[in-house]
Amino acid sequence: MPPSPAPRRRSVATDAMTRAINYTLYQAGWFACVLGASWHWPWTGAALGAVLLAAHLALSSRRADETRLALLAGLAGVVVESVQIGLGTLTYDRGVFASGLPPGWLIVVWMQFATTLRFSMRWLDARWWVPILFGAIGGPLAYSIAAGLDVVQLHPATWPSVLSLAVLWSIAVPLIVTVARRQDGKPGDGRYLIAAAR
Repeated sequence: MPPSPAPRRRSVATDAMTRAINYTLYQAGWFACVLGASWHWPWTGAALGAVLLAAHLALSSRRADETRLALLAGLAGVVVESVQIGLGTLTYDRGVFASGLPPGWLIVVWMQFATTLRFSMRWLDARWWVPILFGAIGGPLAYSIAAGLDVVQLHPATWPSVLSLAVLWSIAVPLIVTVARRQDGKPGDGRYLIAAAR
């Protein structure tokens, strides 16, 4: 009788390996969502991004915490983007499923961003002012890149969009970082579990 295959167990990945995998998943997800919208395949991009988000959750040693954090980020994204759409500072026309609401692929991007906060972008929690500054600068910069890819239209005067993005992102990012911080101190914090032979 042939021997049965060795059972698999889940071992904790090193910090460096975890950060590398996490960063790769996030970047791949971002490109899938944004380029999917740019190439007029917004729902395909959103689906690929969601698969990569699911891969992060499957690997995480604290799946429940990461799921809650991603859902909170998605909700924050709906609020922030809806405010800007209502103000007329941002306009979307690809992947939009309801008037006044942001496209699905963009909410997936918000959720993907949250998956980095206890992993490859944990440095955002180094000082209280870091997530504020990151949001104020990173928000307008990211959307300027997205506008260049024709997935979002900024206000014709540009500055209202930049101002609203800086203000809202400087609030939203610290909020999500604070939730991630409050989840800290539990066993298996910020690590991936990798299958290995027993």
